[in-house]
Amino acid sequence: MIPQNLDAWPPVWWVGCHGGAGTSTLARLVGFGLDFGKAWPLVTPAMPAANVVLVCRASAQGAWAATGAIEQWRRRAGMTGVTKVVGVVAVAASPRRPPRIATERLQLLRGWAPQIWRVGWVDALLAADDPRDVGAPPEVEALRNAIWQTVQTSWEGKR
Repeated sequence: MIPQNLDAWPPVWWVGCHGGAGTSTLARLVGFGLDFGKAWPLVTPAMPAANVVLVCRASAQGAWAATGAIEQWRRRAGMTGVTKVVGVVAVAASPRRPPRIATERLQLLRGWAPQIWRVGWVDALLAADDPRDVGAPPEVEALRNAIWQTVQTSWEGKR
């Protein structure tokens, strides 16, 4: 989807580093932005910058996929226009503490990604048809505020 005017341009593009990362759930809970699945936004140089929030699970595989996505962004592999990564959200893969390898990989990403956020496990989401029925936990509220503060100036300046 390519918006025809800036009023339709999303302030954030939620991009999954792998399937099942949680982009749809986060996009609904946060309440702004476009869930873009697992692909980078296709923007031309004439379009505004795409502010991307990468999403992965806090697992070995999820953190590895996030590392690959950040490396792809840093090299601009297959990207057109301006794509700006705002940060990476690591969503808990279970109610337990993440494995050490996942924590170490996410720690390494701190040197490459502008920001790393973590969102804990929310058991109630497993039984919800719509995550908005559960409501946003405090971690997601904090995430919403942090992302909005980061993109607000650039996004509103283009309107």
